Amino acid sequence: MTDTANPPRRPLLNGWRIAGWGSLGAILLLPALAMRLEVAGVDWTASDFVFAALLLGFLGGVVELAVRFARGRAGRAGFLLAGFTAFFTVWSNAAVGIIGEDDRVNSLFFLMVIAGLVASAAMRFRPRAMRWIAGALAAGQYAAGIASLWMMPGHATEWGVLTMLALLWGASAWCFHRAAHTPRAG
Repeated sequence: MTDTANPPRRPLLNGWRIAGWGSLGAILLLPALAMRLEVAGVDWTASDFVFAALLLGFLGGVVELAVRFARGRAGRAGFLLAGFTAFFTVWSNAAVGIIGEDDRVNSLFFLMVIAGLVASAAMRFRPRAMRWIAGALAAGQYAAGIASLWMMPGHATEWGVLTMLALLWGASAWCFHRAAHTPRAG
C-alpha cells in the first residue's frame, strides 16, 4: 500500500540542478579569470562580484521556483521569461544604463522590476494576476521612454531596447494568460 499523505520527495541534488547552478557559478568565475589573465577593461571589485552573485542567484531561484511550483508549460515559460527579463533589465541597466547616463531615468527601470516583484508576491504569483503585472511592465518600458523625453531633452531614447524589453514582458504576459486559461488536470 502506498502512502498518499506523504508523496516521495525529489532528490535535493540531481543532474539538472547541479548543471544549472554550476553554470551560474562558472559565469560568475569568468570575470575573475579575465582579471587574472589581465584582460583589458575587466576590473571588478568585491561589490561587483556580490551584485553579480545576487543577480545570478535570483535567476537560478526563478528557474527553481518555476520548475517546482508553476503548473503547465505556459506557466513555467511565463515565469522563466519574466525572470530572464527582470535579470536582463537590472544587469544591463547597472552595467551601462538603458537610457543614457541619467540616473533619474534609469532608476525607473529598477523601480519597475521591484514593483513587479512586490506586486507578484502580493498576488502570490497567480497566473491571472501575473499576466496583468507583466503587461503593465511591458507598457512601463514605453512610459519610461516617454518620461526620458522630458527628463533628458535633446538626448536620444533607445526605442529598440525598450521595444525588446516590452516584447519580452509581453511574451511573459501571454504565457501567463495561457496558463490562467488552461484547465487544471485532476
